[in-house]
Amino acid sequence: MANLFSSFFRPVEKPQPVHPPSVQHEFSQYDSEYIKYCIEQEQTISKLETCLHTTDDPKEIAMRTLKTACDFYGADWASVIDLDLSLGVWSHGWWHNPDPNITAILYADEFENLKPMTRWIEALKKSEPIVVLDVNDPTVTLEERRVYEKLHAHSVMAFPYGPNPVGFFVLRNPTRYMGRISTMKTLAYVLHRALAQKKTIDRAKMALTPDDIHSDTDVIINLFGNMEICTSTGIWKEQDFKSPKCSRVVAYLLLQRKASHSALGIADALYPEDDIDPETINQNIRSYIYRFRRSLEPIFKYQLIEYTANGYRLNPNINVMTDLQKFDRLWEQAQKKLPVSQKAHILKRAIHLYRGSVFETACDDHWLVGIATEYKLKYIGLVNELLAILAKYDDYNGVNTFAMQALKLTPENIKAYYWLIYAMYHSGAIELARNEVQRAKSVLTSEEYDTLKKYLSQDDTLAYSQLFAA
Repeated sequence: MANLFSSFFRPVEKPQPVHPPSVQHEFSQYDSEYIKYCIEQEQTISKLETCLHTTDDPKEIAMRTLKTACDFYGADWASVIDLDLSLGVWSHGWWHNPDPNITAILYADEFENLKPMTRWIEALKKSEPIVVLDVNDPTVTLEERRVYEKLHAHSVMAFPYGPNPVGFFVLRNPTRYMGRISTMKTLAYVLHRALAQKKTIDRAKMALTPDDIHSDTDVIINLFGNMEICTSTGIWKEQDFKSPKCSRVVAYLLLQRKASHSALGIADALYPEDDIDPETINQNIRSYIYRFRRSLEPIFKYQLIEYTANGYRLNPNINVMTDLQKFDRLWEQAQKKLPVSQKAHILKRAIHLYRGSVFETACDDHWLVGIATEYKLKYIGLVNELLAILAKYDDYNGVNTFAMQALKLTPENIKAYYWLIYAMYHSGAIELARNEVQRAKSVLTSEEYDTLKKYLSQDDTLAYSQLFAA
């Protein structure tokens, strides 16, 4: 990656020790500070270029660049600030503070709750720098001043970068060369290339393509167990995202996909007990959608969730198929009168889709518990029907496989215990069957265990006394 920067690093030419009179006259129009700036710029950029040739890690390149910026401009903080123009959400990314004791800048998270600043948006569109020498200057709007105060900024310099991603390279409280932005422009380019390279690497890491995807607008979403989103170029996994509130908002929109939902409606559905003002709710939901978009960006170039005048919704131009839809279709087919072999095949396909409760990390939440319970009961019904078919045709290995799998996902399934014990007994593994009875006793409630004993006692093919021998 370092080679990408080589063509961009062109040192500013140094003044020669001896100049003809005409050249001396030319330099006389520049003040000593500017000449010092040019010389130091050349030295700084040359040193950074040499340093960057030793690494291909985008983050390391960015961190060294941010440190260089802080040192050169005498700033107390340097960062890349990403911006989602459609949502109006700001988010800080890599950052550097010269103080080694500072390992986190908590108030930097305020960026996600800030209203977009008009001047900054215009500067981004026009690729123009932002230079605020004093935040109390009368030309600074009240809107901007409030943002700067929240971020403990007395002066600010920023240079836009883009495209894909877009945002700003920001210096807070610079004390040297204030207003001179040519060095910032160079460093902003380096940072943008590092960000773009990171996206490429992230995309490569996620490069797994499911067989059911045929175009870049096809998306498969798995909601059983942990949520997964599969695209033509990779798989997004909920456990890697590590943002429970964001995941809940996304899951809600995916499950309630037939309508648009306002931020207030989403919050009321997910968190009815929260007493938060509407403006904060809007900012929070917007921030959640922004974070999700950023995390999905490496493997999907479209907006899966879009914002309309009526609120947030699943993009109707994206071909989305969920494992719940597939499951429902198979469940409906299984309700029909079919040849045994065909029915068993359909039952197996549906059972394999179920990897756990719907959106398992929130399956007990009030807004989801009804849906999760519905699918769990359907799954238990399908499993028990398949186990009965397999047992009827003496496929005891099949019974053992599907019963064990079912009990991992739904340990309350009494019939699965019954069929597992049945298969073990008829396979001649009576001791294993007896052990399974004892295991069921430790897992099931007393009422459930009594029901299991009733099933076993009513089966004439089983020796009840052997299963319950002391």
